[in-house]
Amino acid sequence: MELPMDTPEEKKTRIIRTENYVWVDVRSPAEYQQGHVPGAYSLPLFSNEERAEVGTIYAKSGKFAAIERGLEIVGPRLSRMLRQGKALSRKGKLMVYCWRGGMRSASVAWLLRLENVDLEVYPGGYKGYRRSFSDLLDLEWRFVVLGGPTLCGKTEILKTLAQQGEQVLDLEGMARHKGSAFGGLGQGEQPNNEQFSNLLHFELEKMDPTRIVWCEGESLNIGKVTMPREFYDLLDASPMIHLTIPQESRLQRALTEYGSMPTKLLEDSFEKIKRRIGLDVAQKGISAIENGDLRTAIELAMDYYDKTYQYALQKRKGHVLFRYEGLGVPEQMAEEIKEETYKRL
Repeated sequence: MELPMDTPEEKKTRIIRTENYVWVDVRSPAEYQQGHVPGAYSLPLFSNEERAEVGTIYAKSGKFAAIERGLEIVGPRLSRMLRQGKALSRKGKLMVYCWRGGMRSASVAWLLRLENVDLEVYPGGYKGYRRSFSDLLDLEWRFVVLGGPTLCGKTEILKTLAQQGEQVLDLEGMARHKGSAFGGLGQGEQPNNEQFSNLLHFELEKMDPTRIVWCEGESLNIGKVTMPREFYDLLDASPMIHLTIPQESRLQRALTEYGSMPTKLLEDSFEKIKRRIGLDVAQKGISAIENGDLRTAIELAMDYYDKTYQYALQKRKGHVLFRYEGLGVPEQMAEEIKEETYKRL
């Protein structure tokens, strides 16, 4: 017998708004480092080594022996954990989680409830939180993608749309990368794929799927980060606005953005794409940088990225809603794009 499909409303009821709670992660520091609910506080019941020890005892000697050893480990630190938990509870209602919503979160919840701390244990733990992302993506989202060749001002327009009260997903901000081989310069360390997915989950939770959500067109990979395939496919099938600006304006934007970057970092960026751009072209770019001719280097890089953009545009599953030539200031362009989009959708 075929089971009935969940309705959108049923899926909505399973989505817990992250921002409504103070999240407390009681897993080990290594688990937290690998990925966690954005904004969660780390209050580990066990250290990395202690977790491994208790797990080994559980596998070899059973549950009771593992519990006994766990109590020996955490006993001396219970008062400190209680103080930390009470302090966090002053910020709001706690949501405690471990890996599966099992013994670790139940133990910490029991301890904190001795002092009447207002809390819940997240059902299914961190694993359940990760699964709920699919429920979130299954809602009927209205994504609109702002596309166009590199350095045409998409980011500035999206920031302006956000200031005007529109829902905007800053994918490059979450990934700490602007997409090209040069996009990581000055951006800091990127999150891993798991944490990027958590950040995306966190941002989407705050949005209304019945309203337009604006985002920039990206490839599947943003630097070293790979977007969740399910989310990428939604964007790929969404309507896109094709933005262009005059070539000279793009060059000037690039000179402003990369002109103060260390020469070595710019040369390394050409090295990263030398097999795709061609060894001769890459060497020309590196030589131009060495000679202080950044304009020529940028023209070579832009020519390569324009070709890759055109190829990606032809493969998109979604349609181009309209084309827009950006000639004004971001405020004006955002207003015009917004007006035309709402007129067509």
